[in-house]
Amino acid sequence: MKKRIVLAVAGVALCWNVQAQSTSDLDTRLQNGRLLVDQEKYALAMAELLPIASTATGKSYAPDAAYLYSVAASRQKKLAEADKMLTQLTSEHTNWGGLADAQYLHGQVLFEKKEYLRALKALEPIDDKSLKDEVAAMKRYYMLQLTDKATFQYLMRQFPEDATLARAYADKLVTGWFTEADRPQLETLVRQFNLDRSYLQRSAAVKKDAYNVAVLLPFNVTDQGVKVDKKNLYITDFYAGLLSARDSLQKEGVQVNVFPYDTSNDTAQVRTVMELPEMSTMDLVIGPIFKGNSAFAAKIAQQRNLNMVNPFSDDADITKGNPYLYLMEASVATQGQRAATYAYQTFPRKTAVLVYDSEKNDTVFAGNFRRTFTALGGKVVSSHKINSKTSGNVGGILGAVNLKDLGVLVVQSSAANVATGTISFLEQRASKVPVIAPQAWLENPQISFAQFDFLEMYFTAPKFIDQENPSVQNFKRAYTSRYNLPPSTFTYTGFELLHYYGRQLKENGYSAPPKLSRVQPGTFYQGVGYEAAPGKQAQDNQYLPLIKVENGRLLVVNPVL
Repeated sequence: MKKRIVLAVAGVALCWNVQAQSTSDLDTRLQNGRLLVDQEKYALAMAELLPIASTATGKSYAPDAAYLYSVAASRQKKLAEADKMLTQLTSEHTNWGGLADAQYLHGQVLFEKKEYLRALKALEPIDDKSLKDEVAAMKRYYMLQLTDKATFQYLMRQFPEDATLARAYADKLVTGWFTEADRPQLETLVRQFNLDRSYLQRSAAVKKDAYNVAVLLPFNVTDQGVKVDKKNLYITDFYAGLLSARDSLQKEGVQVNVFPYDTSNDTAQVRTVMELPEMSTMDLVIGPIFKGNSAFAAKIAQQRNLNMVNPFSDDADITKGNPYLYLMEASVATQGQRAATYAYQTFPRKTAVLVYDSEKNDTVFAGNFRRTFTALGGKVVSSHKINSKTSGNVGGILGAVNLKDLGVLVVQSSAANVATGTISFLEQRASKVPVIAPQAWLENPQISFAQFDFLEMYFTAPKFIDQENPSVQNFKRAYTSRYNLPPSTFTYTGFELLHYYGRQLKENGYSAPPKLSRVQPGTFYQGVGYEAAPGKQAQDNQYLPLIKVENGRLLVVNPVL
């Protein structure tokens, strides 16, 4: 009997020890997984967390592990895995303290999967007040990207009391979906959800005798007046271009009133200006220009239904989810798409090799080139990512490419060492393969125009101004006479922006968002327009000039006809 009792006690002690080790191991795994997520090592985090994400393994650890696993999976774009785990988590752990965060993440994952009904249902139970605004912002962001009107109408029927959904649908109506048959529903939405009655007015363009334009720029106004130095000279150049366009429009019978506001680089000042009552009378807001201020102002513009254009940015991401924000420049994504379309339609061989830098813009350009070229029927033979900061030697990459039979070589990097390395390699082989590269290469002092002329070089030049154009020369003389300084690139941008938008207001009337033309020749720009496809308006300039050196001159090879 004594022996049996001793064995029993020993057995209990052994079980307790195994349980302690198991609990310790679970805790270690959970902390390792959390650390790996923080370090953005998502694949390793998923492998570490998966074994403890099940209730059967460790009930107290499972919900935390499942949530962290889902975060890692969503960051890896492994949406099916994240969806499955979050479905399990939200159904099995209804009393878990982080349930609202899990439901929020589940909604985002389902939106990314374009499962709109499930996404809205996943978000519906969230009653955490601290997440209220974020849930509304997420729903609005993804619903504004929904392109199928019938699907949106179905979702409206499923969630008839959802104010965020209703406003997003009203925005979709006035940004292009509206027909007269929609008027009763739009009127109902305005009444039911207390929307601004301007929605009813914006379903049709309003023509005016004069249009008001607000300009939010860091003028650096002091008690002594505007402080002009090298750091903000481009601002005064840009604003001078705006005023020149205003005067030019007036001669054409278009009255545009320009109202400048000094916002510095101050978010508080931006808020003060954007919330002024007079801003509701503005038909267009130009600026702010700094990324943080621009994003902040754009949110207020969206709330107040104000049309806004960023004059300098080429980042299409800042326009997503905001139908009132436009870019004057062609985005980097659009540049990649237009370059690919030109290459496919122009060069006989439908093959390409991509060499691109590790900078974000270069990566975005290359990705859009690849997708567009492939969609058109071309083949990207190989794609190579480089880091120009550590090495600009592209000889090893190009040496492995059969340039003789290649349709086009795309080298997307503005780095001087990449430019000189590529030109040197091609010259040594007397290669005549078509090459597409950034305009910055033309400014490289180590490469002459004669070298570019000898090779088959094409340059993406979104801000190209033809200095030999008589209109450019006449403007340059008049501007220099008035300001004792020649116009800069920023001057031309300011002129082109206000001249284009002013004429669009005159021709199409005011509407929010604005109704803009297809690509047409600009005054100084080679082309400006926002029609991405017949009947589909984009939010960035859809024209990309491609230039070539011919007999020592720069020629646009894809002019707007």
